[in-house]
Amino acid sequence: MTERVYLHVGAPKSGTTYLQRILEANRGPLADAGVLIVGETHLDRIHAAMVVREDPRLDSLPERASTAWDRLVDQVRGWRGPVAILSYELFAGASAEQAARVLRDLDGIEVHVVITARDLGRAVPSAWQERLKFALTTPLEKWRPRPESAGVRAEWGWRTMDPAGVAARWGAELPPERVHVVTVPTTPGDEHELWRRFAAACAIDPPGLRLDVERVNESLGLPAAELLRRVNSAIREPITGNREQALWLRDTLAHGILAKLGREPIGLTDKQYADATSRADAAVGAIAEAGYAVHGDLEDLRATRPDARTPGDATDAELLEVAVETIVRLLVLVRERTHERDAARRTIARDPDEPRVVALGKGVVRRITAPRVEGRAEDLRARIAELEAEVTRSRELQLRVAELSDVVTELLLPPRSTDGRVTAKALNTYRGQSL
Repeated sequence: MTERVYLHVGAPKSGTTYLQRILEANRGPLADAGVLIVGETHLDRIHAAMVVREDPRLDSLPERASTAWDRLVDQVRGWRGPVAILSYELFAGASAEQAARVLRDLDGIEVHVVITARDLGRAVPSAWQERLKFALTTPLEKWRPRPESAGVRAEWGWRTMDPAGVAARWGAELPPERVHVVTVPTTPGDEHELWRRFAAACAIDPPGLRLDVERVNESLGLPAAELLRRVNSAIREPITGNREQALWLRDTLAHGILAKLGREPIGLTDKQYADATSRADAAVGAIAEAGYAVHGDLEDLRATRPDARTPGDATDAELLEVAVETIVRLLVLVRERTHERDAARRTIARDPDEPRVVALGKGVVRRITAPRVEGRAEDLRARIAELEAEVTRSRELQLRVAELSDVVTELLLPPRSTDGRVTAKALNTYRGQSL
């Protein structure tokens, strides 16, 4: 049964996607080592975090979403191995009372909280960008991360980005050695150092894990970010509400198009940098004083300031260039979807009994899911190779057992009925071939 559960509760934009991809890619080997990755899908974890944070948006979701947390708890309690890891960054916004209820739900299991945290100066433009993907119109130069008092739905503010505040709420009822702060390295070096720090926090180190997962950079370059902000200012119905904004502004425009158009970093104003510096200094002091387990260097949290422009410095010529390229790529996307629709219509013409929505959906589903399906197929191929190796080892072991049985049989026979030369040969064969 599960003896320890590690709750990786945040923070957003602190390498969480990279860590979660490694966990997903190694579900099989980790399970073999007694480690459960909690949640069958990422959506399960998203909904579970919404339940924990009592997010009112659950009312508009299918009933299954409201039971997500209970299902994850059942999964943890039903695991036959000693360790479970649950990772989703927006647990970070939970209140102390909500975190306490999580601990009660896991009563009887040794709970550890893991918080990944990064340079708080760099976190500010990252948080602003995430808000852009949901129709924010405020220029970066006038934007401030939401304060802790904004409540549990302040997903992109100091409530979730400040590791000291997250640790204080989630660790209020835990001994400090069970609250782990993992810092994101700020100096170039081993590309998997963050994983090694995280693995140390979760006390997992099985050999042979696959670390070469795809790294998806969803950050926008400076002109692209400013273009998105201006699009938000002009956007109208029906692209309103979280679902519509997530589909069209975030997934289609930001991630699908703009993220591929340059990587110019985004700077900070003097006031934003001063605020981030003050926050970082206070967080470093609070974490050290609390005596939490630190994996990495607390100096990694200090605010730094890139030598970079702010979005308001983007010129009209730069924005025009990005806008033209965006229109070209959107035209190509519309063309692809039109071809998919036409192919679906031809399918319907050949098979009138097939529901139209099914035929139309097939092409869209194939296009959207193709990268994930291919990644999953690669994981399965790797797992098949591991299983084949295990079968080979099992066969070798069975041969050793058979040989040993021959030796034992020879030794147990009455001395007069055995041939010493046969016994000696069997012993020599076993000694020479055994492990």
